[in-house]
Amino acid sequence: MSKQIIIGFFLVIPIFMSAQVVEKSMDMSDGEQSGLEVELPVDRKNAEKIWKSYVKPYGKVDWDRKNKEHVLFNVRVSSITSEQITIVARFNQYKDITKGSFWIKSGDKYLTSSEDGDDLRSAGEFLQEYAYETERHSIREQIKGEDKSLSKLDKDLGKLVKKNDSLHKDIEKAKETIAKKEKEIEQNLKDQEAKKIAIEKQKETIQKTTLKLTSVGKS
Repeated sequence: MSKQIIIGFFLVIPIFMSAQVVEKSMDMSDGEQSGLEVELPVDRKNAEKIWKSYVKPYGKVDWDRKNKEHVLFNVRVSSITSEQITIVARFNQYKDITKGSFWIKSGDKYLTSSEDGDDLRSAGEFLQEYAYETERHSIREQIKGEDKSLSKLDKDLGKLVKKNDSLHKDIEKAKETIAKKEKEIEQNLKDQEAKKIAIEKQKETIQKTTLKLTSVGKS
């Protein structure tokens, strides 16, 4: 059974619980070796990118295509040890998280808690800070997404305000049209009355003309 010990401690804050760095025996290019594993709240691509950036002050990370390992060869990381070390890393994605596996080699052997307790503890703290970097990246991406949602909401509100203005303008135009039509109706009623009077006068004229017609030859 592979042994596991927790390096570091829990840190609970309102948004999330920081990942634990755990020592465990894991398979790698040099066989089964003691290393450190930590869960990262980012996808594999970003975990690799952030790792390269995080260790850039110490050296360039080489990619071992055959063994699918990222190797930081013979570097000095004073926060871990004064000796030169090689850090081998692997990243495997599981749904929304990535597991980072790290092996720290000093000389011809890999660090273990039983023989290199202080150095491995320091390595755990070093990797914990890297995990924090991935958490910060994840939160920044979350903020970007929330900002994008906010921008969409602002845009939707702008459209609603514009639509509201358009509806008010339509109402004003409708009111003007109604007022105009009411005046036209009023004039129409006056015109009807005038026509009725004209019709009555015309009827009287026709009557008079008809009388003239019937009186022809009777005198």
